[in-house]
Amino acid sequence: MNERRKGRTSVGGPVLLILAVLLSSAVYRRDTGRETLSGDPGPAAPSSIPAPPPVDRALDDRFAFAAGLPVESPSYAAWQADASWKDFAALSGKAWAEFDSAVLQPMKVWAGSDLVEVREKTATLFYPFGGPDLATAFVLFPGATTIVLLGLEPVGNLPDFARNAEKERQEFFTDLGTLTSDFLKRGYFITMHMMDTYSLGNVDGALPVIGFFLKRGGYSVVDVKRLAPGEQGGWTETPYERLAKRPRRPYGVRIDCLKPGDSALRSVYYFSCDVENTAFRVNSPLYRFFEGLGNLTTFVKAGSYLLQWENFSTMRQLILDRSLFVLEDDTAVPYRFFKRGGWEVTLFGRYATPVKDFTNVEQKDLRQAYEDPSGNVRPLPFHFGYRWVTQVDNLLLAKRPRRPYKVPVIK
Repeated sequence: MNERRKGRTSVGGPVLLILAVLLSSAVYRRDTGRETLSGDPGPAAPSSIPAPPPVDRALDDRFAFAAGLPVESPSYAAWQADASWKDFAALSGKAWAEFDSAVLQPMKVWAGSDLVEVREKTATLFYPFGGPDLATAFVLFPGATTIVLLGLEPVGNLPDFARNAEKERQEFFTDLGTLTSDFLKRGYFITMHMMDTYSLGNVDGALPVIGFFLKRGGYSVVDVKRLAPGEQGGWTETPYERLAKRPRRPYGVRIDCLKPGDSALRSVYYFSCDVENTAFRVNSPLYRFFEGLGNLTTFVKAGSYLLQWENFSTMRQLILDRSLFVLEDDTAVPYRFFKRGGWEVTLFGRYATPVKDFTNVEQKDLRQAYEDPSGNVRPLPFHFGYRWVTQVDNLLLAKRPRRPYKVPVIK
């Protein structure tokens, strides 16, 4: 996710995935057979799943080359001889391998043990304030068929290598290397760093960064759609085309993809948006988008403590109202909301005073819960938060009560 100050939203930090297809101005959801908010079983899953559409080879090659991975297509042979691409491929490959070893693999082992029930019941993962951090979402919830990422960063465009001169390709890979290495070092994005890099114009928005994580994770691209609010309050989708002008937020993109060795089609959504109350209102297009998703598992890390403030209360309430599970660090929904709402809470890692960039956000009740000798605080064998230097990280897993949820009145 991204670092942000009180009153600013980055929905970055630093998305799997929806098979619901947005038709003209309406959203429909695919039945998942997952648990409903009240704990009753949902509709049965279909007995047979149709074969997924084929990989779009041209799009997939474009994503792969932008991720520093070799492409067999003859048209890429000359570009792969560029020194800038070779350097990027080598450096990003090394950084990815180190991040995978230090963070992703321990995270995968941990999630396989401590998130068993959550994973089984997660069809749709909601990752607000995640920006283009698809890597963490894939590893924590590999079975999710829909991932929804939110960020302030623009969606942008894929690079057009066929029209780029060598100097333009060099500038693209230099700046993409800066963005990805920043994340791979810390485990989250810093909004201002991203915006500074985007302002140079060589990497056009979050889409190339999402593509980097998609291909480094081994996924294949089936389709890419542009998403925009419809005139009747829903969302419309159009085939991917290069945009000469950035739309007004909110707007988004959907990437349909295939996991290695799996025939189930998955969808990654990224929305460029502001989720402060003044922009993210009940019945606004983005709020209504979530009505079509069914039950959610929400994940937040490095969320700039925005969900503690009342000017982000609409997003906070949506998370509490719609989530079966919430997995978060201390930068997200305050601990007291879960305890007063009767959620079952499990704590991992260690709690520490928030870093100096953020003030008035320490949670004394959460600290007490971590220090309670009768509590059962579990270890967290990886690091990915604001304390990446001191490596003092925490996660909270909250499970909704099985009884119908009644929103607590909290001041």
